Amino acid sequence: MSAEGVARAAGTLASNRVDGLVVIGGDGSLRGALELSRKTEALVVGIPASIDNDIFGTDETIGFDTAVNTAVDEIDKIRDTADSFDRLFVVEVMGRTRGFLALTIGLAVGAEMTLIPEVKYEMENIFRTFKEAKEKGKKSAIIVAAEGIGDTRRLADDLAKATGAEVRLTALGYTQRGGNPSARSRLLASLFADKALELLSAGQGSRVTALQGGEITSVGLEQSCGTEKPLDLNLMNLAKKLAM
Repeated sequence: MSAEGVARAAGTLASNRVDGLVVIGGDGSLRGALELSRKTEALVVGIPASIDNDIFGTDETIGFDTAVNTAVDEIDKIRDTADSFDRLFVVEVMGRTRGFLALTIGLAVGAEMTLIPEVKYEMENIFRTFKEAKEKGKKSAIIVAAEGIGDTRRLADDLAKATGAEVRLTALGYTQRGGNPSARSRLLASLFADKALELLSAGQGSRVTALQGGEITSVGLEQSCGTEKPLDLNLMNLAKKLAM
C-alpha cells in the first residue's frame, strides 16, 4: 500500500468514525495494516489468511489446509498415472519464496523428492538419486517442487536426459487458491474472527490473531510483519527419510 493510499484509508476511517478495523490477508495485507495502524486512531487487528502459511507468530494461516488438500487430491491422481505408465512427474506447487506449502504437500503425498526455496539442491544429486532408484527397480516417482526453486521445465528436461526416464511436468497453479475451504480452514477462520472481536472489544489494536500450540492467541502486528517465520527443517529431514 502506498503512502498516499494509507493516508486516504486513514481519512476514510476518520470521516466515517470507524473505531475498529479487521484486515484479513497475507503478508502484503498485514504490512498495509501495520502502516495504516500508524496513521489512524482506529484499532487495527489482522487475521492471517494465506496459502503460503508464512506469517510469523501463527502455526497456521486460513487457507493453508485447503491448499494442501487441493494439491494432495490432484497429486494422488497423478500418482496413478505415474505408476501405470512408469513415468517420473515433476509437480510444481505454489511458493515463490517459502516452502511451507511444498514441504507439507510432499510429505502428505509421499513424494520421492521435495524441493523448496530454502534448501539449495544440486542437479547431480537428483540425477544420482533417481538413477539408483531405477536400478533398484523403481520405475515411477513424484517430485514436488515449489515454484520458487527456479525453472521447473528445465529441471524436467534435464532429468529426462540424465536418467532416460519419461518425465512429465505438471504445474498445479491457481487451482490451489480456489475451491471450497476445508473444514479445518473454516474452523480456523471462525476462531480467528472471534479472537479479533475479543481484541477490539478489549481496546487492543495492532495485533494479529494466531494459532500457537493448539491455542488461539495473538501477537504484535509489528513483530509479525518484521520477523521471518522459520521453516521446520526437521520435516525436510523426515521427507528425505521417507522418500526412497
